[in-house]
Amino acid sequence: MTEPLDVLRVFCGPDGRHGNELGVVRDGARTPVREDRQALAGKFGFSETVFVDDPERGVIDIYTPTLRLPFAGHPCVGAAWLLDVPELVTSAGVVTARQDGEFTWITARAEWAPPRTLRQYGTAAEVDALDVPPPGEWVYAWAWQDEAAGRV
Repeated sequence: MTEPLDVLRVFCGPDGRHGNELGVVRDGARTPVREDRQALAGKFGFSETVFVDDPERGVIDIYTPTLRLPFAGHPCVGAAWLLDVPELVTSAGVVTARQDGEFTWITARAEWAPPRTLRQYGTAAEVDALDVPPPGEWVYAWAWQDEAAGRV
């Protein structure tokens, strides 16, 4: 169950460092069963792995190590760059894509994004002491370091 894998770094710095790594299996037809895709995504260990089911039409399927996602922005940006197509077809729907020089842009429906909770804390130390939220729960915890200076 080993597949050829492209590793992309999305949202990297100008020097190509940092960013968020993404795995892309270009020939998704070789692994058509969802359970097998899920197992591969877990084995690869990237935050997301994309399986390309039709490179010309931009049909993709997105997995984290533990679940299938109908849409995720970071994998769509990477897949749009790699495939160089005007749109991607995800299980959530069609995502438009365009390349502008060194940048790749996507447009998707806001309601496809997972809900997020924003929580303000009194100090940065309180934020640092927080436990990791359970999988699937998106919490943005923050505190002012210097409110007058606008530093979070």
